[in-house]
Amino acid sequence: MFEAIKLLVGVVSLIMVYRTITGNCNKYLAFAICAIWLRYFLSAFHTITYPSLVAGFSINALGSIGVAGLGLLLIPTAVFTLKKLFPFYVFFTAIAVSGFVNMQIPGTINVLVKWCYFLVLAGALFLSIRSQGQNETFKKLLVAFFMPISLQVLSVVFGHAKATESDGSTSYIGGYNHEAAFSMIIVSFIFVVGLVERTSIKFRTTLFTMAVFLLVLVNYRTAILTILPIAAVFYFTLVEQRLKPSQKAPVLTIVTMLFAIAFLGLSFSMQERFADVGLMLSNLDLIAKAPIYFSETEKDIMSARVYIWSQYIDAFDNANLLHKVFGFGPDSWRGVFAKYAHNTFVSNLYEYGYIGFYSFIGMMLFVLKEAFKIQQKKLAKIVGLSIVGFLIMNLATMPLWNIEGLIFFAIVVGTVFSSSKQSDSIKSKATLAPVIRKGRTVI
Repeated sequence: MFEAIKLLVGVVSLIMVYRTITGNCNKYLAFAICAIWLRYFLSAFHTITYPSLVAGFSINALGSIGVAGLGLLLIPTAVFTLKKLFPFYVFFTAIAVSGFVNMQIPGTINVLVKWCYFLVLAGALFLSIRSQGQNETFKKLLVAFFMPISLQVLSVVFGHAKATESDGSTSYIGGYNHEAAFSMIIVSFIFVVGLVERTSIKFRTTLFTMAVFLLVLVNYRTAILTILPIAAVFYFTLVEQRLKPSQKAPVLTIVTMLFAIAFLGLSFSMQERFADVGLMLSNLDLIAKAPIYFSETEKDIMSARVYIWSQYIDAFDNANLLHKVFGFGPDSWRGVFAKYAHNTFVSNLYEYGYIGFYSFIGMMLFVLKEAFKIQQKKLAKIVGLSIVGFLIMNLATMPLWNIEGLIFFAIVVGTVFSSSKQSDSIKSKATLAPVIRKGRTVI
């Protein structure tokens, strides 16, 4: 029954997308909306789109390859030559070199196609924001989230839940495959709603609050931790905008207390889910412990995450110099470990070595620095703290391994680069100017 509901909602969402992109919508935004919608639509029917179809590629994978290829043709070359992308290209090069050294060709192609998907989506959003503005871009982008949000609400209404944890808790993910990827859809939606101006859409605060509640129902603790900085800035800003200067100090103090109480209430209601977080923080030395010395109790901490990390770190510590410098290659964990690393930093260290590990950190720190350089202080706080929360999330899972996580990161990077202080050369600006003007063309 729920599959029929998915199809019906999918058709409705397609009609909404069509009406949006045929309105006052530049072609770069239209591309971004269609790309995101397509991913969410295909992922909803995972029983069909996930299994291999042609030459080992699934329908989902073919869709991602198609979007990346089309994006490379649509996005002007001038965008890909921006100086701000240099840290990204350093990281991409580290991936390619690691793959070549280890002859992990299929894995390298797979990973680089994902990052190409990210690059064209971030470029499209960058051009759209420069063309039509951030508010107009994100207001129209919301239509791409109609299907997954609606399906999650309907899954709650019809009791269509997924049992995921040993403690008996369930996740409402709208019939999608996994809560990790679906949580990034909700995080992206929350981020976009938070950046739309208050007067642009009706019931914005209600929509934002509902989205936060829906994320809690996903029951994926790392995503909940990620969204806390975004939610805090959103509600603080909302209250601050309605206060006179003399009222700010006492009222914001009360709001802080209420927010703390709400957080404690949430922590108490989900204490079994978050108990392992405190246990892990009090036993950080376990990460450096050889996996053979883990007790059965220690293996279960953070749903076995700490034990998994120790396996990867131990294998890296015992590797030769070549593998320590260049890693074991993209997707080299397959066939070696039972599960992926559940930590982006640990995974990058194992797969790409010191070069990939430090280039990834350099890339993320560069984006974070650019975010806090945004001239609009409110936007700088929201985006900057969102990146901080995202980095925290990467410590306990791997959102950038999924296209859904790369979509979120593309939205963030597109926002940062289009809003931060202009640091590109005059030549680059002059090259982009006609491109942006051309992007205003209605399709």
